Amino acid sequence: MEIFCPSCGAQHVISNPGVITVVCDYCGNAIYWDEEKIRNAGKQSTLPEGFSRLYSGARGMLFNKWFLVLGRVRYSFGKGFWDEWFLEFGDGTNGRLCEDNHELAWENKIAGGKVPPIGALSPGVTRITIKDKVFIVEEKGEAECLGMEGELPMVVQTGEKYHFADGSTPDGRYTLGIEYDDEPPAVFTGRWLKYGAITLEDEGVDW
Repeated sequence: MEIFCPSCGAQHVISNPGVITVVCDYCGNAIYWDEEKIRNAGKQSTLPEGFSRLYSGARGMLFNKWFLVLGRVRYSFGKGFWDEWFLEFGDGTNGRLCEDNHELAWENKIAGGKVPPIGALSPGVTRITIKDKVFIVEEKGEAECLGMEGELPMVVQTGEKYHFADGSTPDGRYTLGIEYDDEPPAVFTGRWLKYGAITLEDEGVDW
């Protein structure tokens, strides 16, 4: 798919059918399409590179499959921030990595996952069962989008806010993320990755 930025006219070629938002490399405007109409979502905040192994355009291997980093979104939760990295694999599938304090978790959206309303959650107390795993809610709060870059599978705006909750299994191996920006809420489960689970083509000597 070929699109042109409504702001500066720059050409962008999109090969992944799951991508619906592109941040223009030239002017920083977000472009998204709805019902085949190209829309300009306005200029987005520029993200610093940060201290991370990953970056937009990076290539590497995860789960014995080659991947390309399409883009990322950064969210603030008041006390800090986390990044969501969106990957395209060589077999045409997509995926998401969440990075919090340099730790990476592989997450998948769970269809039909039922969770309580955010007002009913008590961190450290509430337990939620998803696909035979019991998660303990550890945190809830409000997230704000600080910025984004690259190609993304959803529409998001800098400054956009939503409520969220995070949790994990008692042994800490598996993660739970709930996004309360839609009804029903979006539910993601995942697991923490060890350092060696990801290899990059141009891994820096500092890592």
